[in-house]
Amino acid sequence: CLLLRLAMFLLVASSLLATWTELSANGSWPTPRHGHSAVFCPRRGWMLLFGGNAFDPTNQLFRFDVARSEWAQLKLAGPPSKREGHTATFTADGRMVVFGGYSGKFLSDVWELAEAPAAAAEDGVAAADDGAAA
Repeated sequence: CLLLRLAMFLLVASSLLATWTELSANGSWPTPRHGHSAVFCPRRGWMLLFGGNAFDPTNQLFRFDVARSEWAQLKLAGPPSKREGHTATFTADGRMVVFGGYSGKFLSDVWELAEAPAAAAEDGVAAADDGAAA
């Protein structure tokens, strides 16, 4: 019982020490939007932001590199249709999976963005940043 109380105290104390900090960043920022999804790739230290509504539904994909505090828009071949209000998750094997959403009608499709092997992924992302299809 004493150990459980100590653990609860440490949990509460550590949550009281947490604070929000707005990050400054460089690069190609996404326009303000709502209804988008964002997932985190721990292996690369990237947040991927997809879709949402920026006055109209969009299918834009952005990467935020946490270590570099830098945004980049990724223009990959064959993206899902424009959508907002969808869900997304990042799987343990390195895939972003997107489900459903809304784009003038309700959607029930499933899409995946598979992560390429390390060397190819770096080359593919660099090419995508330049506007070329990966």
